[in-house]
Amino acid sequence: MSGIADLVDAGKIGDAVQQARGLTPQRVRELLFASGGFMRDSGPYDEFLRRWYATLESPYLRAEAADWFCQAYLTELADVPGAEQHGAALATESKRDVLEHLASEMRGRNISDWSTSPEEPLSKAQVRAWADASYVLASVRLP
Repeated sequence: MSGIADLVDAGKIGDAVQQARGLTPQRVRELLFASGGFMRDSGPYDEFLRRWYATLESPYLRAEAADWFCQAYLTELADVPGAEQHGAALATESKRDVLEHLASEMRGRNISDWSTSPEEPLSKAQVRAWADASYVLASVRLP
């Protein structure tokens, strides 16, 4: 069994969240469902996922975590009250956050600074094209 699953099974959710820090969402899923504990009581697994997900700061990492775990609310954690709604909300929210973040980054310093470099790896026209594309992306509305 994995350390994360053992901790969750023992009700030590905070310790499990701490142990999962720095791991990829894929690895967390592999370790979390390594035991059969979720089949006996999925509540602690749901609590772990919600608390661990809340620690993720990067919108990209949150979207990846949502990809790995939204399906768990249809399978391993299907008996959690409101599981399907939570999984769908997780997937939608995370994609919405990525769109907003990416649109902002596309018109931010990470792009514009390339046109002010003496080497000018991006021309002013290219930077404007990035900005134009960012507004198109920002206009995408998810449900």
